Amino acid sequence: MANERLNDYIKKCIEIGKQREEITNNLLSVGWSKEDIDASFSAVEGKEVKPIDYFSNALNNEINSIQKESNNLNENLKQEKSSINMRRKEVFKEERIIDDSEENNSKKIITPIVVIVIALLIFSIAFAFIQKIGPFSSLEVEPEIVQENENVLPPEEEVVEEPEVVVTWNCGEELIDERDGKSYPTVLIGSQCWMTKNLNYITGNSSCYNNDVENCEEHGLLYDWNTAIIACPLGWSLPSDSDFKILERYLGMEEEKIDVTGWREVSSNAQETLELLNITLSGSRDISGEFKYKGEYANLWLSDPVDDLYSARSFRAKDSNIYKGNVSGEYGYSVRCIKY
Repeated sequence: MANERLNDYIKKCIEIGKQREEITNNLLSVGWSKEDIDASFSAVEGKEVKPIDYFSNALNNEINSIQKESNNLNENLKQEKSSINMRRKEVFKEERIIDDSEENNSKKIITPIVVIVIALLIFSIAFAFIQKIGPFSSLEVEPEIVQENENVLPPEEEVVEEPEVVVTWNCGEELIDERDGKSYPTVLIGSQCWMTKNLNYITGNSSCYNNDVENCEEHGLLYDWNTAIIACPLGWSLPSDSDFKILERYLGMEEEKIDVTGWREVSSNAQETLELLNITLSGSRDISGEFKYKGEYANLWLSDPVDDLYSARSFRAKDSNIYKGNVSGEYGYSVRCIKY
């Protein structure tokens, strides 16, 4: 089944006019398989993939093959009958040239022989035909009789069932990314569960600041948007613009500023909550590949395409304000995953 995040990504790319080939190439470059991509396209475009009824096709092929053999046997039988008739005519001609004085005796000898030969030929043809059509009997499948207690073992055989182990995970606990074993702290803010550390999973177009691995340990990787949209682990995703609006309302941002582009203030009481999020000033990678603004700005990708650009949020060192804007997907920004 196609990944939901992959479905969302494809749907959003289609909405902004991207072609299937471009979307597929982007996904292949970050490690998605062609089968998962095609399955997601089918799900998004509403195409139903009908399973092949293998056994029905095999049965039909067997029947067609046997029917063909039956037709060939019928044709052979007709030829044999025709040959027998011709032989009988030849026998009758031979009988007519026999001297009248020996005719009766000859008939007494020849006629039984002819009858025996014909009978043997017919019998051999019929026997061969029956052998050929024998597989038809294998097609008659007897109805399966399911006993009501067929899965119950005899009393002497005891089965000890192992208790099912249910692993529960609660927000606030450390998350282990099963893909590479790296861990991420989490925090519940209002109704939302956030990672409190930037994603550091190597995939697609991602890099450490200044290509220095030590920077990744503290700040995570910088991703272009096509990589960021599918980088979060299973059960987590890149936050949407709507997700971030919920957070901004929780931080006390005034409603009339929620949809404004640019720097917007939050409540003076929001600093403690922002500290829980642990926003690190990780800088960015521009389109040319140059790294900038580490220690000054934090830039986080969102999942929403806007025309040919993509939504993002930014934080800065000097205050708690949050910037809302749209940028080219070729920039390298941080990824902060949210639980869905």
